[in-house]
Amino acid sequence: MKANDLFEDAKRLFVEGKLRDSIWAFTRAADAGYDQKISYLSRGAAYLKLRDADEAIRDFSYVITLDRENARAYYYRGMAHAQKKDFAGAAEDFTKAVELKPDDGAFLFARGASYMELGKNDEAGEDFRNATNYLEATVQGYADTIGDRTHLHKILAILEGERRREVLALDESEYKTIKAMLEEAVEAEV
Repeated sequence: MKANDLFEDAKRLFVEGKLRDSIWAFTRAADAGYDQKISYLSRGAAYLKLRDADEAIRDFSYVITLDRENARAYYYRGMAHAQKKDFAGAAEDFTKAVELKPDDGAFLFARGASYMELGKNDEAGEDFRNATNYLEATVQGYADTIGDRTHLHKILAILEGERRREVLALDESEYKTIKAMLEEAVEAEV
């Protein structure tokens, strides 16, 4: 089987949710000569979905050694750090992703989520507000999917500052919603 065919098979397995099989197939594609950056980025995404953060970090770090300008590799590695509750490491990777691609709302949103976990409320609020400029379509898709405009308007009010308190304080429901949006953004990138 040719490298391209192996990679296409790996993508199919990934989409079908056969993540362990896709990891094996992405490895075979890379070994057969398919683009190493794409193969390892994709394999890392499968590890990330399996919540195997250490393996994901290894793959994303390898991609970064091949291409120090690969914003997605920093972003995904940041997600893996966040899975491990290493929010300082996550924020560092998200910051690099933002530097490389400042107009990506998902990167800003993810960094804001890490800042929030680190207690950096002002920085988190700033990133969330800036992310809304870039995530409008994603947020609208979220509202369309769950069919709850009231919920969407509540989130937007928080992000736009209508209900902003002296410190960015989110209740458990709001935090879970933002976390779900972050996870949805990751899935959309893959």
